[in-house]
Amino acid sequence: MRTDERSEAAKNMAAIGSSGHYDGKLAPYDITVSQAHVAMLLKQEILPADAAAELQRALEELKQRILAGADLLDPDAEDVHTAIEQYLETQIGADAGWLGTARARNDLAVTALRLWIRDQVISLRTKILALTEAMLAQAEKHAATIMPGFSHLQIAQPMTFGHVCLAYAETFLRDAERISFVLTLQDECPMGSAALAGTGFPIDRVTVARSLGFRQPTANSLESVGDRGFALDFLSAGASVALNLSRFSAEIVFWSSQLVGLITLPDELVSASSAMPHKRNPDAAELIRGKSGRVLGNLHALQTVVKGLPLSYFRDLQEDKEPLFDTAETLALSLDAAVTLATLMQPNTDAMRSATDIDFVTSGDLADWLTRERGVPFREAHHLVTELVRLSEKRKCPLSALPLEARRDIDPRLALAEWPDISIETSVDSRDSQGGTSPKRVAEAAAQLRSRLAEFIEFETDFSDQEIIKQEGEVKR
Repeated sequence: MRTDERSEAAKNMAAIGSSGHYDGKLAPYDITVSQAHVAMLLKQEILPADAAAELQRALEELKQRILAGADLLDPDAEDVHTAIEQYLETQIGADAGWLGTARARNDLAVTALRLWIRDQVISLRTKILALTEAMLAQAEKHAATIMPGFSHLQIAQPMTFGHVCLAYAETFLRDAERISFVLTLQDECPMGSAALAGTGFPIDRVTVARSLGFRQPTANSLESVGDRGFALDFLSAGASVALNLSRFSAEIVFWSSQLVGLITLPDELVSASSAMPHKRNPDAAELIRGKSGRVLGNLHALQTVVKGLPLSYFRDLQEDKEPLFDTAETLALSLDAAVTLATLMQPNTDAMRSATDIDFVTSGDLADWLTRERGVPFREAHHLVTELVRLSEKRKCPLSALPLEARRDIDPRLALAEWPDISIETSVDSRDSQGGTSPKRVAEAAAQLRSRLAEFIEFETDFSDQEIIKQEGEVKR
């Protein structure tokens, strides 16, 4: 091989092999793991006290400067872990070499990534709960605001806007619960697994795990270094959030369209057409819907990376970080926009009521009435009301105006002197089964959801506080 060919090969390998230009955001987590590792090595008398002190001083100084915004690491380094070790060598010389004792990049990288995911889950969960709160507040305000309920995008039955808002509040609270479960599933620490087979040094994995806020160490070193199930769990939970944000955004786009006109969005969340000044495009909602595709794609991307990997670490796993980073950033951006949409959208209550008032919108209620009040089996009642609707269309009159004789011609059981005229308000009020759309039930469900939301927030806050206390206690020891 010629010299120029070797040079080109080396350049290409450096280009494809480097992750230092994007994984620098893991630096504080890498340093935190290293600090716990050094403290354990000192406790176990594996590391000289003076070297441990120098390492801890240099690591803490580096962490604080990075958190303050200093750009100290070499972006051309192979990865952030290498960049940190190189920096430490420039600061404390040969003592930096002690840092690699009883560990490898394999267990270091996966532990730092778990810590990063933990912070992302907590941050995203806060935003999801804010969105839940915004939809709940709308539900409480509009528990009795009547609007059309859609099925197949056709007006189906009258319902309340509060009921619809509660549906999304329930959805988003479930997403908060789902993403919280990611923390439970990854609550084990890989440090001490070393490259793949553990280490011959007398380390204390339990101390490291607890000082980093994990419940316990992982059980198997070989599985630990190659496992990215925890990352897929995060991406899967994130995909669920993105899917539901996309559905919510699609609803916003539909409701705010000119022909539908059920809600109005503030000027700050729409854009004007470059050619048609009268248009108000719901860009914020459309962009949230569009960005969901990236989050779904990130899950599929990492699934594809890991699907063919045997046990232990492979360089393919360098590709785990960009999908994770992009999902966290995209969800944070989308959730912030969604909270604003949910908070500032204004229901056009008159338009909602007017849109509900279409011919035969309470025909289902009439079928229910025949079953409930006249003992007609529901399928027969449904068939009879279908015939009544057809007759009303021919006569161009409402169901309530059909004369007795005309009804008798369809079925003698319909020849009733007292024939109901079921209003939209009566229809909505009648749907008072648990979880139904009646204003009474919506207000009741909103109160229950507010209680559940408060309990969830209190539990997660208490859990986080306990973790902080536990970590601080371990560090002091």
